[in-house]
Parts: sequence; C-alpha cells; structure tokens
Amino acid sequence: MGTKDRGFMMKFSLLSISLVLTSAYAISPALPAMVSAFPEQSRANVELLSTIPSFSVMVMVLASGFIAKKIGEKTTVVLGLAIAAVFGIVPFFTENFWVIMGSRICLGIGFGLINSLAVSLIGEFFSGDKKATLMGFRSSFESLGQSLMTLVAGFLLVFSWKGTFLVYLIAVPILVLFMVFVHKPHTQPVAEGEAPVTSAKQKINAPILLIAGFLFIAVVAYIGITVRFSSIVSTNGLGSMEQSSRILSVMTFCGMLMGFVFGAINKVLKQYTLTVGIVLMAVGSILVYSSQSFIVLSIGALLAGIAYPVMVAYTFNKISDVCAPDSSTLSTAVVLVGCNLGAFLAPYGLKLSSAIMGSDSLTVPFLLYAIVLLLIAVGYTLFAVKSQKQSA
Repeated sequence: MGTKDRGFMMKFSLLSISLVLTSAYAISPALPAMVSAFPEQSRANVELLSTIPSFSVMVMVLASGFIAKKIGEKTTVVLGLAIAAVFGIVPFFTENFWVIMGSRICLGIGFGLINSLAVSLIGEFFSGDKKATLMGFRSSFESLGQSLMTLVAGFLLVFSWKGTFLVYLIAVPILVLFMVFVHKPHTQPVAEGEAPVTSAKQKINAPILLIAGFLFIAVVAYIGITVRFSSIVSTNGLGSMEQSSRILSVMTFCGMLMGFVFGAINKVLKQYTLTVGIVLMAVGSILVYSSQSFIVLSIGALLAGIAYPVMVAYTFNKISDVCAPDSSTLSTAVVLVGCNLGAFLAPYGLKLSSAIMGSDSLTVPFLLYAIVLLLIAVGYTLFAVKSQKQSA
C-alpha cells in the first residue's frame, strides 16, 4: 500500500475496528432487567452474560496469530467482524438463557480474532511518531466505542432488555469500511522462512507475569463496577436504568479522554503514574462501597473510569521495556490473557469478595478491592523509589 492510500478514511477504517472490542459490557444497563427475566439463574450467572465474551476473546487472542498466518490478516479481521455482527444480535430474537450465553461466547470469538490485529496492523502500516499517535487514538477508540454503545443500549432499553443487543449492528458498517479502505499489508500472509507470530524462542519472564497478574486484579475491580453499577442503582432506589446507562457511558468516555492525554501525564508523573492510577481506582472503589446517593456512586464510577486507562496504558507501555529479548509478541498476548481472564471472572470475583467480607451487600466487594489496590500501590511505590535511587 502506498502512502497515498493511507489517507483519512484508511486510518479511520483501521481504527474503527477498535470501536467494538470492549463493547461486551455495553449491555450492562440491562442486567437488572435480565436478572428479573431469568429468576431461575443466579445473579452471578446473569452478570456473566456481560463478561463471558472475554473468555473466548482470551482463547482467540492466542489463536488469532496462527489463523491470520493461514488466511491472512485482513481476512481474519473481516471474519471476526462478521461473527460479531451475526452473533451479537442473536439474543434479540430469543429468551432462551443458554442460547444467549452461547451467542455471547461466539461474540467473544469474533472480538478475539480482531483484538491483537487491531494493534499489530497499525504497526505494519505506520511507523515512528505516526504509529505512536495512532496507537493512542486506538485506545481512545476502544473507550469511545464502549461509551457510545453503552449509551445507545440505554436508549434501546425503552423497548426491552433484548433491544440492547441491537447495538452490535454497528459491526456491519465497520466491516464495510474495513473491506473498502484497508488493503492487505505487504507482510500478509507470513511466508515460510519469516518469523512466525509466536516464535519458539520467545519466553515469558517474571515482570510480564507480574504485569499480567496486576492487570487481572485491576480489570476485576473495573469491570466489577461496570457490571454491578446498574444493579446498585436499581436495588437501592438511587435512580433509573437510563441514568445508569448515561453514567456508564460517561465513565468510558473519560477513558477515551485519558487515552488522548496519557502521554502528557506520563511525562510529568513518570514512574509514579501507575501509583496515581491505582490510588484513584481505590478511591473510586471506596466511594462506590460507601455510596448512599446517585451522585456519590457516580463520582466513584467516574474516578474508576479515569484511573483504569492510566493503569492499562502505563503497563502496556512497559511490556517492551521489561519483556525477554524478542518476546514482545508473546508477552503482549499473555498480558491480554490476564486482562480478559479478569473480565471473564469479574462476576465471580464479586461473589467471592462478598463471601470473604461476610456480607451480601452489592457494594461490599469494592471495599475489599480498595484494600488490595492500596496495598499494591504501596508496594509498587516502594519499588519505584528503590529503583530511582539505584539509577541515580
């Protein structure tokens, strides 16, 4: 592809595939209604409908490189978008819980085919400052997509909880844009003799495992707020499901804004950027736990929305610095697995936390999350201070 083919529409079409990647949680405003619609299912099982796509995403992230090598990267993205478009709207046509669960797993397969390619394709088409800029925009597109789709899902609640699943029709125009404006990169498919997506020489070291473990905890806390927010509002009589949808949309919109300004923040805070992000998430969790009004609950959620992209951007930016030599691809995949495993298990994290705290309150898990996050913040800060002294 020549430079002339890399204009605005090509860049927009390439970035637009990231709009759907975090949209599994767009149905969160409908969860209270779905809990009522499926009284034979536990709350954790119903909440799992929001996060189960993360399980299949986790599996497909590891397999997508092999698939892309066989059928080509563009074809893999097209296949992923088509699967997401078809299975995303299946729940609109049925009230069978297990059919809905199956369709959500298939939705995750579609997202998983796209996930890592949404990042790697930018690196294949662009380099230098333009690549860095588009990587930042890609992160913001993820948050923008989740924000807009959560907002639209809230409006579709007017018809029924099933109406929220129509938001996945957005995959259709994205599919058309990608097919028309994004051509095959020169490196596609990978020829014999070239370095495969997962080289046998790649390995995982302790820092990568620590990053994956930390992001698992961070995602459990963040997705926990996303999944549980509407239920807290409706159960405690703090507001309506439409209001919940709007706050969840603003929450992810905050994430989009933080993606744009992360570079500037990181220049100022440097190694303490992560500490600030963790503390903000902990404070947000405490506010959610102690909330007695819609305003306090919303402030807690918005703080989490600001903190989460800071933590994710900082840790992903560190992968290439701390991973084993020539192991960035495998290291990124492992970290993505940690993220998606955290998202998948978030409903059961809420259930387990309630059991540990000895309370069935919808907000009590967030007190435990805050305590764990603050302990991590202290530990990381001590490590950062020690590292700074050693390098001085």
